Amino acid sequence: MNNLKYLNVFLLSIFVTCKVSAQEQQNKLGFFFQSEYSAMFLSSHIGNAIGFSMGISSKSRKFDIGILYYGRSGPINNHKTFTLQLDPGESYKGKTSLELGADHGFIGLNIAYNLRLNNNKWLIRIPISFGQIGAGFYLKGEDRITPDGLRVSEWEDILQDGTDAGFGLASEIGVQAFYQPFKNKHLQLGGGVNYTNTYGYSSFLGGDNFYNNKPRLNIGVRINL
Repeated sequence: MNNLKYLNVFLLSIFVTCKVSAQEQQNKLGFFFQSEYSAMFLSSHIGNAIGFSMGISSKSRKFDIGILYYGRSGPINNHKTFTLQLDPGESYKGKTSLELGADHGFIGLNIAYNLRLNNNKWLIRIPISFGQIGAGFYLKGEDRITPDGLRVSEWEDILQDGTDAGFGLASEIGVQAFYQPFKNKHLQLGGGVNYTNTYGYSSFLGGDNFYNNKPRLNIGVRINL
C-alpha cells in the first residue's frame, strides 16, 4: 500500500514538473533561423539569390524580430549577362562591347507576425523588412585581367561613368507558409513570396528600377527554439 502511495506521489511530481517546465518554456523568448533560396522576377530574367533570416521570437511566439540577408551572386546567375556598349572611340582591351555580370545584396531589419494552425503543424508568417541594398555590374572572365595594372573595380568604374554600382534603401513585405513534416517540432520546411521595392538605388546599366517593384519567391528551412 505504501509503495502505491509513493508511486502516486512520484507520478504526480513528474506531472507537476513537466507542466511547470512547459509554462516556463512559454514564458521565455525564443530563437529562429531561416535559410532561403530565392528567385527574383526581374524585367529580363529570373535572378537567383541565397540568404537567411534570424532573430528572436516573442514569448507567445506570435512575433519575430531579427535581420534578413540575401545576396544575388554572379556564380549562381551565369545564365544571364548584360551588354555594355562603349561610346564611339572608347575601347577596353580592343573591344567596344563587353558582357557584364550582375550581383546585389540586401540586409535589413525583419519583423514578422506568426499564425500557427493545426496544432502548430502549420506556421503562416507575414514578414516585413526594411534595410539597404547594394548592387552593380562587373567584368567577367578574362576581362577581369586589366591591361594596365589598375584594379578591375577601377576599370568598371571608368567604363560605367562612375556608377557601375549603387546603394539605396529597400523594403519587402510578404507571406510565407511553413509545415512540420517530422516529429521534431523545431524543424519546418516552407516558403513564400515577397514583394520588393527600392528607394534611391541607381546604376549605369540597371537604371532606377532594376530591383524595384519586383516579386521574389523563396523556399527554405526554419528552425524554432
